Amino acid sequence: MIKVILKIKNQKSKIKDELGSFKVVYEFLRPCTRKEAYQADITYGTNNEYGFDYLRDNIEYDLKDLRQRDYNFAVVDEVDSILIDEARTPLIISAPTSDSGSLYGTFAKIVQNFVKDVDFTVDEKQRAIQLTDAGINKAEKELNVENIYTDGGMKYVHHLETAIRAKALFELNKAYVVKDDEIIIVDEFTGRLQPGRRWSEGLHQAIEAKENVKVQKESRTFASITFQNYFRMYSKLSGMTGTALTSSEEFYKVYHMDTIPVPTNVSIQRKDLNDLIFQTENGKFKAIAKKIKELNKLGQPVLVGTVSIEKNEVLSEYLKREGIVHNVLNAKNHEKEGEIIAQAGKFSAVTVATNMAGRGVDIKLGGVPFNKDEYEKIKSLGGLAVFGTERHDARRIDNQLRGRAGRQGDPGVTQFFVSMEDSLMRVFANDIVKRMMNRFGIPEDQPVENSLITRSLENAQTKIEGFNFDSRKHVLEYDDVLNFQRKIVYERRRKILLGDALMIKNKLDEIISGEEENKIIEEKIKQFGEVEFYRIVRIIMLQAIDMFWVDHLEMMDYLRGSVNLRAYGQRDPLVEYKREGLKLFKEMQEAINDQIFKLIPHIGAGAFVAEEEKLKETQKHMKVAGAEGVSDSSHASATKSKNEAGRNDPCPCGSGKKYKHCHGKGV
Repeated sequence: MIKVILKIKNQKSKIKDELGSFKVVYEFLRPCTRKEAYQADITYGTNNEYGFDYLRDNIEYDLKDLRQRDYNFAVVDEVDSILIDEARTPLIISAPTSDSGSLYGTFAKIVQNFVKDVDFTVDEKQRAIQLTDAGINKAEKELNVENIYTDGGMKYVHHLETAIRAKALFELNKAYVVKDDEIIIVDEFTGRLQPGRRWSEGLHQAIEAKENVKVQKESRTFASITFQNYFRMYSKLSGMTGTALTSSEEFYKVYHMDTIPVPTNVSIQRKDLNDLIFQTENGKFKAIAKKIKELNKLGQPVLVGTVSIEKNEVLSEYLKREGIVHNVLNAKNHEKEGEIIAQAGKFSAVTVATNMAGRGVDIKLGGVPFNKDEYEKIKSLGGLAVFGTERHDARRIDNQLRGRAGRQGDPGVTQFFVSMEDSLMRVFANDIVKRMMNRFGIPEDQPVENSLITRSLENAQTKIEGFNFDSRKHVLEYDDVLNFQRKIVYERRRKILLGDALMIKNKLDEIISGEEENKIIEEKIKQFGEVEFYRIVRIIMLQAIDMFWVDHLEMMDYLRGSVNLRAYGQRDPLVEYKREGLKLFKEMQEAINDQIFKLIPHIGAGAFVAEEEKLKETQKHMKVAGAEGVSDSSHASATKSKNEAGRNDPCPCGSGKKYKHCHGKGV
């Protein structure tokens, strides 16, 4: 009897081990706090959570709520995805301010009838829009104003431009999806949904208005950092990926990391075939469906990679017309990702996936659990066939998709199907190539293999990679200025949070030196007791730092938008940003000390408790977000929230004071 039970247990254990390669078995896990997780010798987690925990730690008011410890050694999996593809995305912790949905709705309706190249133009390379005179006139007529630039000020112009950006540059089921009456961002590199993240500067609200879902409140940034600056805090930074060599220059220049190629465990047997080029997208999809049908009859498994949810679903329709049974994997059904990918190597399996299938996936020939006969059968058919439906902006992402085939010395085949209507070809392909394709006069679903066109594609990718590197370098140069200031503020804040009563006393002595004020301190110590008094002072110091740091972040954002115009006066915008940023930073430090100096004489038990409760309430409503990047039109939302707060309402900055006694002075 005991032997039978042991045999059953062993069988269950074996099944769990096999499932564990693609499915989480929760009974093997135990819950723990974040602090416990960070105290472990090795902590495993996602880059987003590490960054947000860093920011959360720097807005806490209680020592026991801190999570992270020193930044010693980081090993980043898929390091090029995190430190290059997502490098420009700042992590933001924000809290809602005022309700501002009406203007977003108004401008979403106005731009519905705007026509591209008539009312506005689009620069696809720069991902920018430009209003035309016709568009401005149309908007003024709709708003019933004579001059949008004087009657509405920056507010109207900002809303109009943001509404057009939402219309022209952000496509449903490509950049975002609508789910449960919410706009959810889709990660352009992985194809995964990113719930909880929001675009900044009113863009997310503009897209909400465009899709007719509830427009959320605007928010105010309390803390932010980019992945570049977060990971550069580690004493030792390393990582792994199969596609780093094409970005070795950026790794070295930005992170001082050498790129070392490691030979594969077994020699690669995969065949990478030349690209097939088609005149039209329709012809391309017809040809892909036809090719998949041929292989499907033989039983060879096929994985098809698409660049977006939209293209993913379009290709699925073509396959349905051909009667091909297939699995669709995109951000809409990501819950089954592990299972779908685990079985993608089975006999006659056809899987259509977005980029989420492109990284960190080992597709087993014959499927899971391993079966030698099935494995040998698929091997004899040529292994897994991987097709790309268009080239990506970066060669690395193409190489990631290719790498799904021919794992561990298995056979495999890869090929890209490209059309002249693909965004990469449309924007970057040489005009000579386009004219040459038109002269061929061949059917749309018949491919062309041409070395000139293939070289044109690779040159376009190299151009984009260089352009994106320059963009990231440019953002980093500006962010380094703010990062230097951030380090000083957070270091000062942490010392106050961790310091004992003596340390707080010394800090207070630096700020308050007058004989009369020292008498006030003595009276307060008698009133509250030394321990409680310095506890209150600690909170006041932290609150002052936070309040003025939030203001400073806004001021630096405004400054960033305005310094670019100084290039017209032959002045370097970056030098101007550094110079004026330093001046603002010194003013902020003086304002913090001045605020602490003013508050000490007015410390009262009841008032202090109320302030502390308001702080906790503000923190409850804080959200995390991923901004698209820094733009030149980030003024309107903060200005609007300030102007709409009532004089006796709590100030939107979260200080706990009434608006009239804080940011509403003089309004």
